[in-house]
Amino acid sequence: MGKTSFTFSYSKSTSNRPLILAAMMLANFMAAVEATIVATAIPTIVSELGSFSLYSWVFSAFLLAQGATIPLYGKLSDLYGRKKIFTFGTLLFLLGSILCGLSNSMYMLIAFRAVQGLGAGAVQPVSQTIIGDIYSLEERARIQGYLSSVWGIAAVIGPAIGGIIVQNISWSWIFYINIPIGIIAVFITSTSLHEDLGRLKENIQQKVKSSLRGIPDNISKIKIDYAGSVLMITAISFLLIALLEAGNQWALRDLRFIGMIITSIILFIILGIVESKARDPIIPFKLLKTSVIFFPNITSLIVGVTTISISSIIPMFAQGVLGESAIAAGFLLAAMSIGWPLASSQSGKLIIKRGFRFTAISGALVLILGASLLLFLNASSNYYSASVFIFIIGLGLGLTSTTSIVAIQHAVPWSKRGVATSSNAFMRMIGGAFGAAIFGGLLTDYIKYRLPQSQKNVDIIKLLLDTSQRKALSPALISELRNILSDAVHNIYYFLFAIVIVGLVAAYFIPREIKEEGAL
Repeated sequence: MGKTSFTFSYSKSTSNRPLILAAMMLANFMAAVEATIVATAIPTIVSELGSFSLYSWVFSAFLLAQGATIPLYGKLSDLYGRKKIFTFGTLLFLLGSILCGLSNSMYMLIAFRAVQGLGAGAVQPVSQTIIGDIYSLEERARIQGYLSSVWGIAAVIGPAIGGIIVQNISWSWIFYINIPIGIIAVFITSTSLHEDLGRLKENIQQKVKSSLRGIPDNISKIKIDYAGSVLMITAISFLLIALLEAGNQWALRDLRFIGMIITSIILFIILGIVESKARDPIIPFKLLKTSVIFFPNITSLIVGVTTISISSIIPMFAQGVLGESAIAAGFLLAAMSIGWPLASSQSGKLIIKRGFRFTAISGALVLILGASLLLFLNASSNYYSASVFIFIIGLGLGLTSTTSIVAIQHAVPWSKRGVATSSNAFMRMIGGAFGAAIFGGLLTDYIKYRLPQSQKNVDIIKLLLDTSQRKALSPALISELRNILSDAVHNIYYFLFAIVIVGLVAAYFIPREIKEEGAL
């Protein structure tokens, strides 16, 4: 059977490709800068706004809103065009950034981070889908490397900028700097990406009807799976709330915790039933359960968990345990972002020479090495040794993440690329949300357990994270708090090591060779 392949209908696509790529890189730069700057500034934000026990929600609210809306944006981009959805998502992200900067409490910041997440749900997956549309199969590995490099470059610059802003201006400006970047990306996309949706629909009606199965005859009749969307968002929300509050406000035996876990499980079961009967499901299980999609998505889940655990824990470890400044903490985190693009830029060559499975396994093994080295970090660790360990983590993430997205886009035709690409981004975001929830709960639970009976409020840790407030503490109390925080972080590393082992297993089942697009 011959291969059926066609691209999204763009006019002047060849001449506009460099500008379109620039816009997508800017959008990814904006998202990357946001992630690293917030991670660097979170100790300062906590020290000013208080509520240390809520700090993980700053990450989880964003990731939950982003992850829950990614599949929906994938469908909308197929119906109404990539440009409209990309523009809408970027502008919503900018609105959330402005509101975050105006926040005067942790609760406001968490709520507006969710608004940011609702916009970010469109930015990354739609930009990746656009790249998959306008570049050939042979070019995608190289272009995905460019996008990964943007994340790395932004993450190197982001912590430095974040540290300077936090120390010399105000943490609010870590959100305001998104505004010019987002506006430029929207302007370039609006003027350079010319979609011909009428031609697209005619193309699909003529070609898909006779060559691909399971696609509606008339694209205009495709309906959004609202029932599946609501069930998915609700089920994930119940589960994440339960995980975040476990070990913090609730004990594991708390009826509220047990009730929310049971409710989440029931909702997931109902979601599976509804999606199996839906004409055009928001989660196409038949597609996602194939090995060429399923196992790369599992590796993306591991990437999400690993990235958020390092991004949220390392700055706290550097400032609270090692006693470093916010800028130094940012550069420590940047070590991961240097290794990431270096490995990603070489992954395409490795895929072509040795195949998808070999490249994915190589990335997983490097991740395991980095995670095992983190187990040696403690209160007496050297700052530069920690940088090397985190750099190795970045190398593993670069190999693993690029391999997963290239494998998926390689296997599917245009008509399924939006859903497939969104599923990969969705799994990575959900991995980040679960990582923030689980590790945040474990961290606060252990700190509360270790604190003296006279002081069980975990907010005392914020005194250790702020240089000026730390000076007011006695040397004995500083030493005690540092040891408690160090041990708490060390326990997180054990869980991280176990998680990356799962990534190795998933990488083993990724096919070595994947049929060209149109195979699924």
